[in-house]
Amino acid sequence: MNGVTTVSLMGVGGQGILLAAAILAKSASAEGLDVKASEVKGMAQRGGSVLSTVRFGERVWAPVSRRADVVVAMELLEGRRGLDLLGPRGTLVCAATTRILPGSVLRREEEYPEDLAAVAEEQGVRLIALDAEDLAREAGTLRAVNVVLLGAASMVLPFSRESWKRGLSAAVPAKILEVNERAFALGRDAVSSEEVGQ
Repeated sequence: MNGVTTVSLMGVGGQGILLAAAILAKSASAEGLDVKASEVKGMAQRGGSVLSTVRFGERVWAPVSRRADVVVAMELLEGRRGLDLLGPRGTLVCAATTRILPGSVLRREEEYPEDLAAVAEEQGVRLIALDAEDLAREAGTLRAVNVVLLGAASMVLPFSRESWKRGLSAAVPAKILEVNERAFALGRDAVSSEEVGQ
């Protein structure tokens, strides 16, 4: 990735989007990069969407962008929405089994989208989908889905393992650092080099 890299983190209130963004920003900073971040919480406390954008590079002038190079989505519907931010050759890292049904689906006004892989392929987007909930449970807490997905995303982001470690240590409270380090490692290990084109 040349120049400025934009990563959008998407989910629903309570899924740890802001913590994941903080880890990413601290990791980019540990690489010596300029970092800008922004967030849109909306109705997060009532289960609404949350979007956080982290941009990094040698020099970053603005915290927002219309396009993302990588989208990390904590659930399938947000992953489907995230495809709209990605151009061809972008990467979507998504929790493959997490579904949080919005009111419009619960009221049967809309159907939950089932076509994530097909749409990603049609748009030329690389899709990395994993059972983040299962991996988070294996790490020790279901609340670590965000960090599992960040671990998976680390396979396509240009940071050293040491910078990720420093980012985790700087952003995560000490009492939950160990479980989050396990979650990150499990997410990273779940992604094969074939999936990321290395």
